[in-house]
Amino acid sequence: MEMVSLPRELRRSFPSMNKNTIAIVAYNKPDLLYLYLEQLYADPTIKDYQIQINTEEGYDPEQDHVLSLYKKKNPEVEIKQFIKPKHPSCPLAGYYNILSSYLYAADQEDAGDFVIVGEEDIIPTKDYIRYNKYIYDNYLKKYPRIMGAAHKRRPEAELDGDPELLMGDHQCTSLSVISTRAIDEYLRPVLQDENLYHNPFFFYNLHFASSRIAPNDHTHHDGLVERIMDQHKLFVLKPDQARSMHVGLSGVFCKGKAPEGSLEERVAEWRELIKDGDRLRSLSNLPEDLVVTDPEGPEWNELKLDLDRNLCQASSWWYDTDNEFKKYIEK
Repeated sequence: MEMVSLPRELRRSFPSMNKNTIAIVAYNKPDLLYLYLEQLYADPTIKDYQIQINTEEGYDPEQDHVLSLYKKKNPEVEIKQFIKPKHPSCPLAGYYNILSSYLYAADQEDAGDFVIVGEEDIIPTKDYIRYNKYIYDNYLKKYPRIMGAAHKRRPEAELDGDPELLMGDHQCTSLSVISTRAIDEYLRPVLQDENLYHNPFFFYNLHFASSRIAPNDHTHHDGLVERIMDQHKLFVLKPDQARSMHVGLSGVFCKGKAPEGSLEERVAEWRELIKDGDRLRSLSNLPEDLVVTDPEGPEWNELKLDLDRNLCQASSWWYDTDNEFKKYIEK
């Protein structure tokens, strides 16, 4: 009998048919991709997710070796790799790859309700999956104006915060989780417009002219997401205690002396570097861009909202100066 493929919207009515996605953007840091996956695989629930690696033509071929190692390590975990052609005219490196990953994740026939988002040089703590799932289950499902959760601002990432507190704000760094509903409702109409990739700056000026962000400021992928948030009056949640660390030494902007040697030797050195922020920063041309936190992740039982802004120990509110977030939650 021929199998009938149900429409994606109908499949979402049958949770047993779907798997939530962990979408990771990768290109030229296979040692960090190895470490990223090592952190995720510490959570036994990873078998309940599909991992999607988003890369572009010209990627480091050692990446294939890393993925083969993890496929052997736990065959229960599904890993898909999408190799995209580089956008022929986009002036921002990695811009198309990162933004298209949202649509690749949401468009999978068995896409679940949410997507955990990552980049190979933003290493997660070992509670990253549990943390982001909790946010989806308790906040994104209930409050449609909360677009997702985002990484902590770098200047505050190494401060000791309360691991059970979340802050709500209009300011967005890179996302860590977003619902497929929010992708379809807010991101898709913009990301499907080819003009965006040809000239992001002109696109921002044309479509986000009233944004608080100038067209030539905050121009990369997270800047676009923040403009979309601003346009629709949305919020994101951010942790008082960081759940990720920015560590790349061979990125678009941040360069430095990255570990050398075999894959095993480089990964071993990275394991030590992510525990020592001062040593890591000493290797970079942009030390202020690199931040670490305890890779084990904090202990916590629940995640609560600091609505009155008097409990968070290591966070500042950036744009929501009138605490519209509290009004929205309590109405």
